[in-house]
Amino acid sequence: MRKVRNMMELLERVESSYIPAFKTMLMDVEAALTEAQDVRLHLMPLKCRLEDIERVEFSEVKPFLLPLLHVVCLIWVTSKHYNMPVRIVVLLQEICNLLIEQALVYLSPEDLLKGDMEESLGKVRMVLGILNTFKEAFEERREKLHTYYEPGQEVREWDFNSTMVFVRLDTFLKRLEMVEDLLATALDLMKLEKIEFSGIKGKTLGQQVLDMYEEFQEAYKLFSERTYDCLDLTNMAEDSALWAVESPQDQRVPPRERANISAMGQHRNVLRLHEDFATLRWLKDFEQDAFGFQQKVEDIDRWLGTVFIQAFDDASDLEHAFKLLDMFGSLLERPVIAADAADKYSVLISMFSRALDHARLIYSRHIQTELKLGSPPVHKNMPPVAGALCWARELRARIQVPFDHFRRIPHLYQEKLYADWSQTVSEKSQYNLTQPLIRRDPETKLVTVNFDPQLVLVLREVSYLSGSRLGAIPPPAAEIYSSKESYRQLAANLELMVNRYNKVLKTVLEVEYPLIQEQLLNLGTGKGELSDVPMVLMLLAESRGCSCTVDCWGVWDHISMVMDDVHDLEQRIQKAKNNVEEIQTIVGSWASPIFVRRDCKTESLLSLEDCQDRLERRYSLVRESGQRIHLLVKENQSLLLADPASDIWKAYVDYVDEIVLDGFFTAIECSLKYLLENTDPKAGLAPLFEVQLDLVIPDLIFQPSLDPGTNDGLYDMVEGLLNDIYRISSLVPRLAEHSGFLHYQVRGCGAPSCWWQ
Repeated sequence: MRKVRNMMELLERVESSYIPAFKTMLMDVEAALTEAQDVRLHLMPLKCRLEDIERVEFSEVKPFLLPLLHVVCLIWVTSKHYNMPVRIVVLLQEICNLLIEQALVYLSPEDLLKGDMEESLGKVRMVLGILNTFKEAFEERREKLHTYYEPGQEVREWDFNSTMVFVRLDTFLKRLEMVEDLLATALDLMKLEKIEFSGIKGKTLGQQVLDMYEEFQEAYKLFSERTYDCLDLTNMAEDSALWAVESPQDQRVPPRERANISAMGQHRNVLRLHEDFATLRWLKDFEQDAFGFQQKVEDIDRWLGTVFIQAFDDASDLEHAFKLLDMFGSLLERPVIAADAADKYSVLISMFSRALDHARLIYSRHIQTELKLGSPPVHKNMPPVAGALCWARELRARIQVPFDHFRRIPHLYQEKLYADWSQTVSEKSQYNLTQPLIRRDPETKLVTVNFDPQLVLVLREVSYLSGSRLGAIPPPAAEIYSSKESYRQLAANLELMVNRYNKVLKTVLEVEYPLIQEQLLNLGTGKGELSDVPMVLMLLAESRGCSCTVDCWGVWDHISMVMDDVHDLEQRIQKAKNNVEEIQTIVGSWASPIFVRRDCKTESLLSLEDCQDRLERRYSLVRESGQRIHLLVKENQSLLLADPASDIWKAYVDYVDEIVLDGFFTAIECSLKYLLENTDPKAGLAPLFEVQLDLVIPDLIFQPSLDPGTNDGLYDMVEGLLNDIYRISSLVPRLAEHSGFLHYQVRGCGAPSCWWQ
């Protein structure tokens, strides 16, 4: 640095034109130095972890994987220059490459298919388990990456696709699975050497099995003669030809392939470069051999299935049938053979049933003989009691031995069912979990809880299968079952919410809907409709806890918000409807005659003495009812969140106003109808009014007067009663103030019938 400063001072003294370029270069060097120091500081702890993995045998690597990824997470969180996806992906790729190299050393690929099959298969399965554990540990650290940050610190997730990290590891795993299947198949078919048959067809069937074994040996021998590396990742079939050449610039290679080689040559271990152009070939020899071996094995399986059926049909009794099953053993689990053997299990059960019937017959005959002789028949030279017990044990063994064989034979049918279910349950569960929580009918607009019946079926299946010994429950199904109580509560709450929502849609009136339309659209404001929320987020919300849910999606908060909004809306609408029903009840209470006969007796006259008192009571009732009606309408405005100046609210007020108007019409009609019915001469009722005829010399005078226009006359009295009846409509201020009328009675039309508007 001292020399650099001296050079800088010299350039400044001579005012050199290279000063800006030199300063820029100096700044770049200082920035690169700072970055290099930061990277070195944060990568040093990783060196120890990698050395631990290199030091131990690969079978002991598993405990070191999680600490290794822990250091990688710390690098991502704390380093200023290494917390970029492109760099962390490369680092993880190199870790994968290290694990692959260590696995190759452990497996010794050159001898993997040439040595002991059982030992090789164990090693392959060990490597598969460790590498899959590493992938699972990566996903676990990825999900918990936010825990490495301090409170208030910005969280940067690994948002890159995991396939970028495991592209080469997944290819290696795929090849390992192919080798595992090949070794497992070879181990199964090695049992052909020990299969021997009895019976009439025993020799012929045995020769056929021996021929199968020789064909298998010939097919498998090919792998031991090959010189290729069965785990060489370059020795794989590709979508297009991979040219292995000394240089991508080799002019003997077609231009298109030369471009592919140039692009792929940037990645480590993609192509193995050869010195001689004569080695150009399709890099897939092992896969071709494995495919050919698999085809040969399928032919052997079909042949072996036919041999098994013939041997089973040739079995003379249940004992020989079970010996045949024991001899085939795990070969019966091979799919092709299992399909052929499946029909024979029902035959085996029938044979066992006949054996039980025979044992029962033996027992019955033995008991009958004992009754005849007075003592049980026993073997020669056996005492009575010991002989009887020995006979009982022999009969029991006759039943128990075949039964024990039944318990030991592979339960292929149930295992096949379980395997098929395990393979499909994950896909079905994941698909159903991504469906919306709520489904809406496009025609009726009603909603239903979209808790798919298949999810219910998964929960029931896991509940019954969790105690079985068929195998582990698939992780997706187990994860769903672990949250069954949460799903139950969620489904119950959603069902309650849906019922309330549908109740609103079913019961809302045409005049009410415009008032709540916007509220329906704004349920759960800011998050869209509830139907947008998939079920899988609810599962994640449950498994990760509320804080993660709020930070990541706010799923549960959104659902709770919508449920609260729906409940609030349903309660407000129901209260508004109850208020309208109360208004209808109030106006219905007016529907009784104001003026009636004295003591309500049919032979009495109209009670004129207490008319004024009855009228005041009725007027008081109507006034109080009117006040109550206005309060209820005002409350409905608040409940429906309506703008009093809006047209939709005025339309609603007109609707309630019409109810009150009908109430007045009914009340007045009731009083008028009472007067009409009681003054109808055809009805044959007692008179309603009384008029006295007085002799006032020289005239006859009616009291009250019958002359029209006479004050206090009969006509005047009747007209006064009618006016009193009509006047009740003027006691309640008009609800529809925008109508221009103060109340429900209109004056100035010249006739009593013009009281309404």
